[in-house]
Amino acid sequence: MENIGINIKINGEQITRAGFNKAHYVLHAMAAFARRRGSNDAFGFHVGGLDSDANSHVDWLKTNLNFGDIVTLEIVKGPFDPSEAHVRPAVSEEDQLKYELELFYRLKEELKDHIKE
Repeated sequence: MENIGINIKINGEQITRAGFNKAHYVLHAMAAFARRRGSNDAFGFHVGGLDSDANSHVDWLKTNLNFGDIVTLEIVKGPFDPSEAHVRPAVSEEDQLKYELELFYRLKEELKDHIKE
């Protein structure tokens, strides 16, 4: 069985041919739009996957998009471009604590009617 992948073009420019030359994998291409309180809007596009045999996440593309960009996905057979290991962004201990405290207080407020003190 031949593996299938995804050929990606943005605004007509060839970007990558993502896919695995393995038997077991997960492959995804995802566009996302985020509108957060107190922040600018963000358009993003990510192509990545999971090498199921090695249980490791990989990336082919992480980029921002602009309004009006045209993203073309084509389902293809190999050969595929090499991927890179997925690296989680480093978060300082202080930032992690700040995030967890904000989450705690937000949840405490949301669940106040269910909490017995």
